[in-house]
Amino acid sequence: MKTSGLSEKTIVILCDGDFPSKGPALKILKKACRAKKSNTVIACDGAILGLVKNGMDADWITGDMDTLPKKYQQKFKSRIHKEEEQDYNDLAKAFRLAMSLIDNTPHNIVILGATGKREDHTLGNISYLPFFAQTLREKFPHQQINLSMVTDYGVFVPVLNTTRLKGEIGDRISIFAFDQTLQIKSEGLEYKTDEVVFDLWWKATLNTFKKRDVLLEFSHPAKALLYFPF
Repeated sequence: MKTSGLSEKTIVILCDGDFPSKGPALKILKKACRAKKSNTVIACDGAILGLVKNGMDADWITGDMDTLPKKYQQKFKSRIHKEEEQDYNDLAKAFRLAMSLIDNTPHNIVILGATGKREDHTLGNISYLPFFAQTLREKFPHQQINLSMVTDYGVFVPVLNTTRLKGEIGDRISIFAFDQTLQIKSEGLEYKTDEVVFDLWWKATLNTFKKRDVLLEFSHPAKALLYFPF
């Protein structure tokens, strides 16, 4: 599974988890920070400190500012978009800001730094992805917007209905879903998913491409996640 090549109009959201340190995640972040004309970087709260430490910067800083010291809030005040409500976390606030920046052209939204440090934040951030995808579909029904979460070890991609995947034989994939009534019939994978009941997250993990073209046929629209390790 290929990650975003940072084509035109890419918004990178950097969370305050483990700072990208290698592979595609670090490459995406560096390129986004360099190519400011076509890319926007949004830092979640204290994530701006990791950027500055590594010689990079952000266009926006958002969140409730609970992890950004006061002296830095003053230093970066012209770029801070503060939201104090506590119903949603800083990633969700950054996603709302990202949506407000989207115009009528194709966009990529790439989330980095969303895992590590705290497992509850990691699980929460990952599980936001299908919700974000549904929100994008409802708000921009006729627009191409690609959403992914890239870590040092792989990429998460949300899916909401039947999808075809292209890869190489031997590529690895895990499937997560949040609807026990959902059935996903698969073609081209080593292990069939037709009889899987998605009541626990491990149920369709650790699968492999047996063919270069894979079909995942959903019984009905539902929120699901695909994970492709590097």
